[in-house]
Amino acid sequence: MSQTAYLVSCEVVCGEGSDGALAGMEHAFMVVGVNASSEEDAVSKIEADFEEQGYGLVEVEWMCEAAKMEWEDAEGEAEGKDIIARLAAEPNDVIHGELYDAGEEVSAAA
Repeated sequence: MSQTAYLVSCEVVCGEGSDGALAGMEHAFMVVGVNASSEEDAVSKIEADFEEQGYGLVEVEWMCEAAKMEWEDAEGEAEGKDIIARLAAEPNDVIHGELYDAGEEVSAAA
């Protein structure tokens, strides 16, 4: 089955095992990259990865095929292109971008 690279903006619950910089915070936002056969497959892979990483998926804010992504600003474009490059190098992984709190960058995720 063919795979498509997706960029996905997620609201996450920060559990005890999640990034230390967000300890004590309930929710944060993160853009992730994932190769999947469909949008449903992408969400399933993200949920499984988040469970392993100590996050919980609250909701998907938006999802876009990486090749069709339209960038709103240079900072977002730089982060998206970094995620896409890392996804190309690790095609079986869910690639995490930066964690944000209400639109502010908080820390780098693994």
